[in-house]
Amino acid sequence: MVQDNRNDDSNFKHLLWAVGGALAGAWWVKNQTDEAQMSRAERDAPDSVVEVCNEIGDALDSWEPDEECETEEDFVSDLAEYLNLETGFEVEEYPPTREGRPDILVEGVLALEMKIRPSKGERDRCVGQCAGYSRLWVTWIVLIDGRPSESADLDRLLADKRLDRIQIWDFH
Repeated sequence: MVQDNRNDDSNFKHLLWAVGGALAGAWWVKNQTDEAQMSRAERDAPDSVVEVCNEIGDALDSWEPDEECETEEDFVSDLAEYLNLETGFEVEEYPPTREGRPDILVEGVLALEMKIRPSKGERDRCVGQCAGYSRLWVTWIVLIDGRPSESADLDRLLADKRLDRIQIWDFH
């Protein structure tokens, strides 16, 4: 008896189309989610964002705060001056914006929010501030003298709010 493979081939093709469609749909949903989490700066000027983030990341890796810094304002001024000298980017301290006043705004695409040994309330407030900033700019948190548990708590808070694109730079 000869078996008819046409029916099997047809079922297999339908299965391939179904799997292919599901994969394409999953890719589209992920792409839309990734796009929705991007800041306006990332959507409008992706090349500039990459350049700024790479250079500022390298600069942060080598930054050593002045020993005379005591207050958050001291650290913000020290870091802003350092970034300006090291990168040549436009670095603004406390620019007034519709989303509040980030501590440092670099080249209009990267917001830096600085916290020194933040209490739980300050960490909660920081997440709220960064949520607002992240709509417009790539947003990073610069944590000074924080305990590892504070950094981990801040990281969990960001993840819980689906803000895990916000990086934490931890300086001990």
